[in-house]
Amino acid sequence: MSSDARLRRLLLIGAGHANLQLLRGLSRSLVRGLEVVVVTPEMEMFDPSMTSGLLRGAYAPGDARIDVAALATRAGARVVQASADRLLPEARVLEAGGERLAFDLCVIDEIGAPVGAELPGVVAHAIPLRPASILPEVRRIVEERLAADSGPISCTIVGGGTIGVECAFFVQRLLQRRPGGGVVSIVDSAPDILADAGPCRDVARHALERAGVCFALGARVVEVRADRVVLASGGSLPTDLTIWATGGAPSPLIARSGLAHDASGRLLVDERLRARDDAPVWAAGDCAAATGSAADLRSQPTLVEREVRRQLGAATPRRAPWGTTSLCVLDTADGRAILRWRAVTMRSPLAWWIKRRLDHRFVSRMREA
Repeated sequence: MSSDARLRRLLLIGAGHANLQLLRGLSRSLVRGLEVVVVTPEMEMFDPSMTSGLLRGAYAPGDARIDVAALATRAGARVVQASADRLLPEARVLEAGGERLAFDLCVIDEIGAPVGAELPGVVAHAIPLRPASILPEVRRIVEERLAADSGPISCTIVGGGTIGVECAFFVQRLLQRRPGGGVVSIVDSAPDILADAGPCRDVARHALERAGVCFALGARVVEVRADRVVLASGGSLPTDLTIWATGGAPSPLIARSGLAHDASGRLLVDERLRARDDAPVWAAGDCAAATGSAADLRSQPTLVEREVRRQLGAATPRRAPWGTTSLCVLDTADGRAILRWRAVTMRSPLAWWIKRRLDHRFVSRMREA
């Protein structure tokens, strides 16, 4: 599609990775006459990929902070600081902050609250790892709880994705330093860990097992109590410390919009992350129910930018030097990381150096756009 007078407004809902990268690309005057509007309640975001580093103090909060308002200003975009209230895809209208915003193209990429946060006892008894801005406080709370008890401690981490696995490495290392010791258990309803980082799965699981981490997989948590997590099977796991490390929930805006979505409320999208009914709506991250290569979270920001540029008739960005789907890196909280890239597999300080470089590179790019 070539750009023309009909393409007047691009609407970005949320400040996830894909929308931030798109804003950076737009800062170089993508299409003359195009108005870009960002709808988000948060003017600052913290890069979720830096969760483990923030949690264990390897990164300062400022290392992961992204000024959304400043990035939008550089892109010439207008910011509506509000939650998106109602999406009318057929009319191409979004209601937010008391405004009715017409759009030609729309990208939904919000960083959601933790999945399952509404379950009984989660708020009262579990420590969440979202949003990333709270992680320095989370670390203080965890260390205080470990110091308050001299006996063995059982820690349950609910969520076996990247964030949960990296947290397990960190907490198990803390427990090993205690005279009373302790054990970490990862609980997830999925049949295996790292659904979001499959290339690293086997190496990571072996490393976790060697560190003494236990697993309760295919087990769905339905309630958290002060001393246990209750499972859908009717059983329970005793716990002294529960950390809620699930992925992000999708925006409720999607389910209310009438667009096709999965049981979790994520937008059903095609291989280009566009709504399957061909509405001019794209989704990424927590908001997209993607399959195949489009399900790789690392590839989605580039895929969305390519698609928006294609719709606008603009040149597509160059491919990232590391590729978008082959690189997998996990922090193991000991000055090393696990890295899988094509035929290369390693767990080493070099892999941690690469992870740090990649983490800082994304945030630096958002600041230098």
